[in-house]
Order: sequence, then structure tokens, then C-alpha cells
Amino acid sequence: MQAVSISRVDRGIKIEWQDGKSSTFSAAYLRERCPCAVCREIPGRSPEGVIPLEESLKDNLDIQKAHPVGNYALQFVFTDQHDTGIYSFEMLRKFSN
Repeated sequence: MQAVSISRVDRGIKIEWQDGKSSTFSAAYLRERCPCAVCREIPGRSPEGVIPLEESLKDNLDIQKAHPVGNYALQFVFTDQHDTGIYSFEMLRKFSN
């Protein structure tokens, strides 16, 4: 599934998909599900792959930049300076279901 439009929303992003559906993700939601190797090894990560973030971080987290990775993914730079996760469009689409 390919994204046809990616736009910023308050502390997150909105993706319009080629099938006409759209998904909105907060920065905190994405950061808690970071797929990078370092985050996958964090103790306390849930079986669903969610990293528990402190509420103070979640409340203030935003996306500074979003970079395309080829035609298949996005890489985000979060305000906590984390930037190593590559979020495939397939993964993002699954998050929105």
C-alpha cells in the first residue's frame, strides 16, 4: 500500500492512502512503536511491540522531520532526538487498522 499524501497535524502526521482511506498518528504513538534495533531490545516492551514512554515525554513529543526512505517507508526525527526507526508503509497501514 502506498501513501499518496503525507501531512503534518498537531503533534503527528496524517497519511492519505491510495485506496482513499486516511490514517492519523500522534508522534507518541509512533515513537512507542519504533521498529529500530535499539528500541526492540528495550526491557518492558509489550508483546505487541509497544515501548512504555513516560507521560511527560508523551505529552510533549512531536515530529521534527519526516524523511522518505525509498518508495516504501518514512524515517522520523522526534523531538527527543530519536531518529533511527524506519517505518514501512506496510507497517503504518497495519497500525491504522
